[in-house]
Amino acid sequence: MIILCLLPALGWGFMPIIAQLTNAKPINQLLGTTTVALLIGSLFTVIVQPNYSSGSFLAAIFSGCFWSIGQYLQFYSFQLLPVSEAMPISNGTQLIGTTFIAALFFGEWSNMKMAGIGIGGILLIIVGIIFTSYLEKQDNTSLLKTTKSKALICLLLSSLALTIYVTLPQAFQASGAEVLFPQAIGMWFLSIALSLSKRDETSWRQVKKNFGTGIAWSIANISLFLTIPLIGVAKSFTFSQLAVLISIYAGLVFLKVQKTKKEWRMISLGAALITIGILLIGSIK
Repeated sequence: MIILCLLPALGWGFMPIIAQLTNAKPINQLLGTTTVALLIGSLFTVIVQPNYSSGSFLAAIFSGCFWSIGQYLQFYSFQLLPVSEAMPISNGTQLIGTTFIAALFFGEWSNMKMAGIGIGGILLIIVGIIFTSYLEKQDNTSLLKTTKSKALICLLLSSLALTIYVTLPQAFQASGAEVLFPQAIGMWFLSIALSLSKRDETSWRQVKKNFGTGIAWSIANISLFLTIPLIGVAKSFTFSQLAVLISIYAGLVFLKVQKTKKEWRMISLGAALITIGILLIGSIK
């Protein structure tokens, strides 16, 4: 059970790092990811043979479409900000949106004690995100401010789309097995549609480089939707957000981002607060 709950964090934590190491354009990162997701989703469906209803099937397709929109914007934000800075913002805002939707619409916080713990955990995560984004020497040039503002807008829109991707199938009470294949169809279809508007950036060679990105994502996605029926949307998605710790530290190391000693201390403090916040929300029963 514990390993299954942590697999989404591992998969999603390493996914952006794998994508960035390919040095591919965002559209090729997206196409590589969705192509593998469709292949694995098809294989999973053949093995499991779930029973589909028309409502859950369509919900999963639309969920996949929202994922492609959100993931493209996230990949694009990595062109503007380092992964180690972008992912805390992305994961944190997704967590806030998903947790509140699960609490308000799915009734996963049934009393004031649960709400108090949940809100306290979210506040710790927000403070942690601020600390992980700390820069000792601020470059306040207008160009950098514009770039950061553009990245923030992309990340917020991305988080909105990814929050819908996670919660939409639950509104139709679709199981993880029912979701995976139609969701992959929606992901792949919309990524193809997006690529048609970016033909000059599309490269099959770069797409193939991102098959590893798709494998990492598929591991995370399959394990997430298997854990949702066991522990609920809020907890399963919350545990998956431990991916932010992997993205921060592995991103700094593998992508060779330079940090001062004070920045490392602030990052470590922020990571600790995020972890405590995630564990607080995950402790709600």
